[in-house]
Amino acid sequence: MDLPFLSVVIPCWNESRFVAAFLDSVLGNTYPADRMEVLLVDGMSADGTREIVRQYAVRDPRIVLVDNPGHSKPAALNLGIRQARGDVIIRLDVHAEYPPDYLESCVRGLVENPRADNVGGIRISQARDDTLLGRAIALSTTSVFGAGNSKYRVGVNGPQWVDTVFGGCYRKSVFDRIGLFDEQLTRAQDREFNQRLRAAGGSILLLPDITCTYYARSDFREFVSWTFEAGYWPFRASRTVGRWIGSWRNVVPMGFVLTLVAGAAAAPVSRTARRVTGGVLAAYGLTALTFATRLARKHHDPALALAMPPVFLTTHVIYGAGSIKGALERGPERS
Repeated sequence: MDLPFLSVVIPCWNESRFVAAFLDSVLGNTYPADRMEVLLVDGMSADGTREIVRQYAVRDPRIVLVDNPGHSKPAALNLGIRQARGDVIIRLDVHAEYPPDYLESCVRGLVENPRADNVGGIRISQARDDTLLGRAIALSTTSVFGAGNSKYRVGVNGPQWVDTVFGGCYRKSVFDRIGLFDEQLTRAQDREFNQRLRAAGGSILLLPDITCTYYARSDFREFVSWTFEAGYWPFRASRTVGRWIGSWRNVVPMGFVLTLVAGAAAAPVSRTARRVTGGVLAAYGLTALTFATRLARKHHDPALALAMPPVFLTTHVIYGAGSIKGALERGPERS
């Protein structure tokens, strides 16, 4: 089978710590060198990222450095798509490494499944720093208890039609048909685009034989900030585009937080509120400990049994708080 010309589009900003290993994994792929280009769209990085990319570009003409003065991620994606020469466009993340067959597997999955407009695989999370907290955070993003039913995070047994995938390998004709990424959305632009794609009759295919390794945040403050934004943006983005783009997994943490807040407020004057709130916390704690113990056994890391319940709780409370802010905040809507 002749493989189509492939454009690899990579949004990037201040990634000097990761960009060299990332480019090595991309350039080491089995995809025919004469059938691909690598468009690294950089938000005018000031940490040495651009110099590293230029050094790689001198050695390999497939690499093209594209300027993105505003360093907006959706703007970067759109700049890359507009410049892309490929019939297929794959979006990659710098905080990940890809096995040698990743690009070819994604493209073959797209070509061999004519119904699919977007193909992706399973994202395996690994800590950026090998600390107990870092390992716990990374594993929490692959647990059903921590990540809900997000298939590309928790894994599936076979090919499945899904609502979204990590990154994504698209037919370029998709962008001609439904437009580009919404540049009003600092985050959640993938979610909004994939929902728009499905609403237009498109399909998204998850192939579990395709995997990549994503380096999750290990710093606690970065993790908290990222989690809050992850809870906030489905609601903010929905208001911006004028339709709900989330799923039930975005609402559950908000319900959990509201239940705790309401219970705490009523507890001083209501025995029932105290009992219900205590029951919710006890059930939550038991469930968190159960999942933590299973992960500790699976990864032969007993300390995870103690570290993961606080990480689960932090994830759900901070995510829920972000969702509440996103739902209540008055802000600009699409005109």
